[in-house]
Amino acid sequence: MITVSATAVGIPFDMPMPSINDMMPGSVSFVIIVLAVGAVIALVAASGYETVSKFANIASPWMVLVFLACGVVSLAQMGVGSYSDLESVWAEAVTFVQAESEASVFTLSHIIFFSWFCNAAMHVGMADLSVFRYAKKPSSGWATAAGMYVGHYMAWIAAAFMLAAQIKFHQDSNPVPGPMAFNSVGLIGCVCVVVAGWTTANPTIYRAGLAFQAIMPGSSRFVATLIAGSIATIAAVFPAFAWKLLTFVGLYGTILAPMGAVIYCDWRFAKSFGITQFPAEKHNISFNPAVLLAWLVPVGIAVYCILGEGMFAAYFPLPCWIATGGLYLILSKTLNKSATV
Repeated sequence: MITVSATAVGIPFDMPMPSINDMMPGSVSFVIIVLAVGAVIALVAASGYETVSKFANIASPWMVLVFLACGVVSLAQMGVGSYSDLESVWAEAVTFVQAESEASVFTLSHIIFFSWFCNAAMHVGMADLSVFRYAKKPSSGWATAAGMYVGHYMAWIAAAFMLAAQIKFHQDSNPVPGPMAFNSVGLIGCVCVVVAGWTTANPTIYRAGLAFQAIMPGSSRFVATLIAGSIATIAAVFPAFAWKLLTFVGLYGTILAPMGAVIYCDWRFAKSFGITQFPAEKHNISFNPAVLLAWLVPVGIAVYCILGEGMFAAYFPLPCWIATGGLYLILSKTLNKSATV
């Protein structure tokens, strides 16, 4: 997301934009802008929960409306007035991309599944709990639902429409967020891309800082978060990290999201299913074979399908989540009985 923001910041400076095939930074200006953007994001995240939440509260409401406008304007630019029109435009875009790179077909269903599950690790994977430990009431959970289903879901679909419009009018399939938003709604689109990057990266780096603090107990949260932000910023200098996003988020969502099912099922169903709730705490154990097996079996199969068979990664987070939750309950009950006997 630091790279994404940098592509928008660079437009007024005529910064050469990275292409989807670039592995290394293509200009000094790109490196400078990435480092500047990353520094701001890291400092905001390191400033703590209050700063991160205030930034999000200010930026998020209007940002959603801008992304909606981007999608609507892109459809209007392409003259789309019906679903058949959209299918026709999409087919033209796919044909153009395949002629350039022989890429596989990326259908509308791929876009929908990716948009829905690209942040599965954060939401159904329960990574948001690191922030929601500050929540004062259960209804605060609606915030993450709004972020995922209104923000991320709609924003990614709007991005698909923007890219289709860019292909149609500019014969350019380079999916760089800044220029795509600028072509749709002008400078306000660039501002929106910058803020979207910040509001996504800030809480992620904040969470990462908490994890760094856990493995470096003597460090302060501020220092640990700055370390996490520095690592993310250095990575953002290399466009290859950003351009592998489509595959990466589906894969890491498949791997990480199922742990959220363990947390959810332990909290919601442990008592009714007759198993011990919070077993690590109550039995003072650091390893739970039921958790490992419940996670390993569905995720192992999914990773083979993704990496070995080339199947679309975003199809797997949901079935893996459901399978892991069910297996955790069954294995916890079975292993507990075996241990008792």
